[in-house]
Amino acid sequence: MIRLIYASSATTAFNENDLMQLLGKCRANNEKRDVSGLLLYAKENFFQILEGDEGVVEKLYADIASDTRHNGAIVIDRSEIEQRSFPNWSMGFKNLETFDRRKLRGYNDLLNHKLSKEEFGNLGQEIIYLIELFKEF
Repeated sequence: MIRLIYASSATTAFNENDLMQLLGKCRANNEKRDVSGLLLYAKENFFQILEGDEGVVEKLYADIASDTRHNGAIVIDRSEIEQRSFPNWSMGFKNLETFDRRKLRGYNDLLNHKLSKEEFGNLGQEIIYLIELFKEF
């Protein structure tokens, strides 16, 4: 089993309705594939963690990377795991633009602007830490 974390930039801003539609599709598809994880969205940036069978997760990421609703997808972390961090979430979700950030111990404002692909690559450990914080919610 693997955990894959990636970041990408939305090609257009997503409103709350757009995000809920995307989330509904993700949850349905991930349930069928036995994939769990978390999706974060802020300032036209997506950060997603996918957990599951290696072949399934790699295929899913390839499909996601070719989706025209975003670009600049970059893998931040790809690790073998013994157990899932989000075993009960076919796809957890947080819109960081509406989330009360004071609830997150140690949260910083790294997602307050649209990031470039180069910036994603430099944020690996910070993004992993941010995603891990959401296990508490």
